[in-house]
Amino acid sequence: MLRYSLFVLFGLLLAATSGCDRPVPPAADAASGAYNLHAYLQQQIQRLQQEQPMVLKSVKTEDQPVETVETAKVDWEEELAMFQDLDLNKPTLQEYYTRTDSTLADGSISIHYDRRPDAEAPVQHLYLRLSPSRHLEQLQALVQDQNILFFTRRNLQLTADPANGNLSGYGVEGTQKLIFGDTLNYSVDTNL
Repeated sequence: MLRYSLFVLFGLLLAATSGCDRPVPPAADAASGAYNLHAYLQQQIQRLQQEQPMVLKSVKTEDQPVETVETAKVDWEEELAMFQDLDLNKPTLQEYYTRTDSTLADGSISIHYDRRPDAEAPVQHLYLRLSPSRHLEQLQALVQDQNILFFTRRNLQLTADPANGNLSGYGVEGTQKLIFGDTLNYSVDTNL
């Protein structure tokens, strides 16, 4: 009987420890209709860190020539951090935005978030296009921030394969102005 009790206890302990992996939340929450951008980005970061695809990245600043580099060594957590701030489904942010959903002729879904005029939030607007199977196809956003020391404005874009939602490219066009400095215009274009 003691053997049997130890066997059952060991089995329960094994089951409890193997079930501790936290599942990745689905990118689309069917109940609320919200698209979970944070979950999508975490899935892509994990996938890209495992696959380590070759990346072609071009950077242009002001009148300088375009610098292009091809590499597979990318810190994806850092590289996609600018898109993490675009997750507007957080309860604390929902009061700052109006949301409009539309179904397009091809069955795709467009989701527009627009900042309310009286809101003080850096994301001005966010556009998501989802395939009929609810995979992300496209993301566009305008982020603007300013205070007495600086002004920044960034147009962010991200494209994904509509068949599976895997990230295929992203970029940013931006302007940065310090109060005692020159204005810097830049663009970054990355393709996988």
